Amino acid sequence: MNKITRITAICLLAFSSIFGQGTEATFLGNWHDDNIVIVPWLNGRYNEVWGFAQGGHEYGVIGSTAGIHFIDVTNPTNPQQAFLVPGSTTGSGLVHRDFKDFNGYLYAVQDEGFSTATLQIIDLQDLPNSVTQVYSSNEFVQTSHNLYIDTSQARLYLLGASSQTKVLDISNPAQPVLLATYPNSTLNLPYTHDAFIKDNIGYMNCGNSGLWVVDFTDPAAPILLGTMTSYPGAGYNHSGWLSEDGNYYFLCDETHGSPIKTVDISDFGNLHVVASMDASSSTTQIPHNCIIRGNLLYASYYYDGLQVFDVSNPLNPVRVAYYDTYAGPDESFYAGAWGVNPNLPSGNILISDIQSGLWVFGSLDQPQDLAIVPSQTEFNTCTGEPITFDLTIGNDFAGSGATLDVPGLPATANVVYSANPAMPGSAVTLTITGYPSTLGAIDEMIITASDDVNTSSASVFLAVAGQPEAPALSLPADNATEVVLQPVFVWGVALDAASYKLEVSTDAASFDDHIVYSATTTNTTFTPTVALAEGTAYYWRVKARNNCYSTYSAVRTFKTEGVNATGELAGNRLAIYPNPANGMLFIQFEQPLPEAFQVQLLSPSGQTLQQHKMLAGANGISLNMAATPAGIYWLKLASAENTLVRKIVVQR
Repeated sequence: MNKITRITAICLLAFSSIFGQGTEATFLGNWHDDNIVIVPWLNGRYNEVWGFAQGGHEYGVIGSTAGIHFIDVTNPTNPQQAFLVPGSTTGSGLVHRDFKDFNGYLYAVQDEGFSTATLQIIDLQDLPNSVTQVYSSNEFVQTSHNLYIDTSQARLYLLGASSQTKVLDISNPAQPVLLATYPNSTLNLPYTHDAFIKDNIGYMNCGNSGLWVVDFTDPAAPILLGTMTSYPGAGYNHSGWLSEDGNYYFLCDETHGSPIKTVDISDFGNLHVVASMDASSSTTQIPHNCIIRGNLLYASYYYDGLQVFDVSNPLNPVRVAYYDTYAGPDESFYAGAWGVNPNLPSGNILISDIQSGLWVFGSLDQPQDLAIVPSQTEFNTCTGEPITFDLTIGNDFAGSGATLDVPGLPATANVVYSANPAMPGSAVTLTITGYPSTLGAIDEMIITASDDVNTSSASVFLAVAGQPEAPALSLPADNATEVVLQPVFVWGVALDAASYKLEVSTDAASFDDHIVYSATTTNTTFTPTVALAEGTAYYWRVKARNNCYSTYSAVRTFKTEGVNATGELAGNRLAIYPNPANGMLFIQFEQPLPEAFQVQLLSPSGQTLQQHKMLAGANGISLNMAATPAGIYWLKLASAENTLVRKIVVQR
């Protein structure tokens, strides 16, 4: 069992950026057309890419300043343009296009050219012979930054459509029908840059407003399910893709140095980042778009090209392949790979590069799914409470199952499995009881799964609080007298205490009913912010606390200094004058002193301002108060046998 002694360690482990070396992807072919007009500030011609198969051929669709290019990639080593459908907006000012296909039609938008831009619908069903534009209209939208199709519901979402989100019914593919526009009175949806929508649940990438999750089942009455507006490595919330099991959302922030995040979406009310992954240039990287296929995440990175990660264990993604399509240096603006698509039947991978066009790479084998993934990886709990979570078993363990174990489990702890061996693809419940206190640290509990050939592991981090020790009180000492009015209280460290509560009372028998001062601190020393009363007996104790339990110390007593601390010297009256004073202050006894006395002038906090000595046989002394600021002070006269304290007032 590994012990992590700082609470921040759990964040470093849970949210670490994973970077594996990987291997270079196999380059197959490239298409570009140098006659297409460039966008001057980008020094590039191209934008988004999409892939589909029709009529026995595979096609890559890439956008440019000229329009929508259909590139036949059936022979991936010799990609050729089959058709060009001019965009409704073209020219050097055209930067953004986006498209998706559905039921034999391609839907396309552009984000520039407000006066001319339209939604374009292109019939693909006659491929490889022809493509036909069957719809081009600004009836519902002019410019739109992106689009997404919920294929299960035949709904087209237009995103960043002049700062709005629009939902269209495309059950009749060439005759869309508007269902809703947001924001409206039912949903104040912010600008949405991109989205992933499945079965009416939309994961909305809302730029600087973070990630929103919305149920669009009834477009007239959408339900906001949750938001994530602050998270580690947050940037411009640009795009993302849902894992195939629906448990995680992979998020791209279009910001320099921001990694791709794994977001746990099991509870929409608690969306949170649980892992991240980096390209090779982690400080300048910008992940632009990503798509999941099986257990692989394919990403297009400005400057870094194609990056592919094994996400079979979403909590521990590992880079497995890469190919840098951009030969230039990392830039302060945008350059290099724009889009990615791995969805061709062949498995070949498409990348669109702003400067160099369409790239085709060879397919990658899906990794073995040997991950074991806990449903919860962090626990803050109490001794005596069970720790329960589910463990999802990878699909590629042996059919006879994987044997689970928790090596190094403390002797007092016990683990019960709902099934062991665990079958591939199943979810097994682990219940751990008797786990001891981690004494303010964090334990890393490692779970292993093994069949005859394969072994995998996962980590769960535990912070377990037990009953704190009773603090040992040090100062003021028990039965101390002449304690200053703002004493320093000191006690020892109590194991398992996260904080301490100091309590001061005037009654030991009914302590709680007579508390006159209390304060909470994480330290083992404390000085009250107000003065206690003079010449008073006090009782004090300290409660050691954590999130689960508390324990009181013993009660100790002390008596403060002051006019009530001692009376007169027997048969020897003391006179102090003038009081209030502003010049000389005279201290006079009726009889010579039988012993030496130390004379101290003290500030209200107990600081010594003047110190003198009266020898045995003397009966008076004077103090010069001319330089002492106006206020209340204490005069303390102390010998081996007696102590007298008097209040002194200085006036100006």
